[in-house]
Amino acid sequence: MFDRIIVPLDGSPFAEQALEIAIGLATPLGLPIHLVRVTDLYPLHRGNAIDYSGSAETERLVAEEATAYLTGVVERLQEDGRTVSSEVLRGDAAREITTATQPGDLIVLTSHGRTGMVRWFMGSVAENVMRRSRGSVLLHRIESTEPTAT
Repeated sequence: MFDRIIVPLDGSPFAEQALEIAIGLATPLGLPIHLVRVTDLYPLHRGNAIDYSGSAETERLVAEEATAYLTGVVERLQEDGRTVSSEVLRGDAAREITTATQPGDLIVLTSHGRTGMVRWFMGSVAENVMRRSRGSVLLHRIESTEPTAT
C-alpha cells in the first residue's frame, strides 16, 4: 500500500498535529516517517522594499534553524523506536514537498482552513500540495485557536 509517510512541518504546533496521524498510521504498518521542512525567504520580503533573498547569511541562518528544529522532532520520535528521517528543502513549499515524494509515499499534512481574503493573500500550501501531488495525500483540517472578533 504505502512505503513511507511524508510529513511537511513548518515549525508550528498546527503542522505538528499531523505527526499524531502519521504515527498512528506508521506504527501498525511498520512504515518509516520522513519529515520535510521547506524554507522560502520570499514571504519574508513580499511587499517590502528590502530584498532579503540575496543574503547568503540570512539563508544560512534560516536553513540552520530548520535543521535544528527537524533534528529535535526526529530525536523525539526516535525515542519510541520509530524509523524517522528528515530533510530541509528550499523554495516554494508545495512544489518542494511534492517533488520530494516518491511512488508509494503518503503525504500527511494539516490545513488551517482559512477562507476569504486571508486564504487568497496567503495561499494554501495544503491545497497546492493536493493539486500537485501524483500520489496519496491525507489532509487533516484543524480549527484555529486564535480568538475571533466579537
